[in-house]
Amino acid sequence: MHTKTLLCSLLIITSPTLMANSVYQPQSPSNSHHEVTAVGVGLVAGTLIAGPFGAIIGGSIGALTGHQTSQTETITEQQHFISELEHDLELINTKLSQSKLQISQLETNQQQLQSEFNLSQQSYDDKAQQFIASYQFDVYFLSNSTVIHSHAQHGLLKLAALLKNNPDIEASIEAHSDWRGSDDSNFILAKNRLNSIEEYLSLKGAHRTQLLTTNYGENKNMNKGSWGEELFYDRRVTITLKCFAR
Repeated sequence: MHTKTLLCSLLIITSPTLMANSVYQPQSPSNSHHEVTAVGVGLVAGTLIAGPFGAIIGGSIGALTGHQTSQTETITEQQHFISELEHDLELINTKLSQSKLQISQLETNQQQLQSEFNLSQQSYDDKAQQFIASYQFDVYFLSNSTVIHSHAQHGLLKLAALLKNNPDIEASIEAHSDWRGSDDSNFILAKNRLNSIEEYLSLKGAHRTQLLTTNYGENKNMNKGSWGEELFYDRRVTITLKCFAR
């Protein structure tokens, strides 16, 4: 009786170690703890029910139960981890969709702004063409004079600024004189008036390549044979504008 009791005691003492070693695999500390605990519980239960042999069987069953429990917990943890990844991925996709929507809106706004700019530019070009086509500036001179009047200088100053800021515009400058005097003297007088206008525009910023000069002398006067004040309108330099490609 004592021998059987001793054998049973030794078996109970050594079986947990043997069973734990036989079922142990390199795992995480948490899984190992669950399996060893399950083996110990199985040994105790088996010993109480069926003695030493019950201890062996109980320990084996406990080890299997502990292993299955650890696998279940591992799967649960993996499922939880996958669920978190799916949640993060969903957030990323949501932000990506929002970013795409913002980019699409920006592109739409840019297209709208470009369209409005094109319309504005076209309207500006049309108005500029109308202005250029209708522009005419006449500078009048006193008899036998080449001096530019102060009122005319103000208009020429604006014209020079326009030419300076718009190099694709050119000015056509035509000089005239009244019919009095010889053809040669009138031609020279008109030429000097033409030079005065050209020099003034150039000094104020217009490029000389934008200034196209023509001297008609008395050939195109409007009041030939007259001696009245209307001759004042024949002593003129007429300026018109047009666009040209460089």
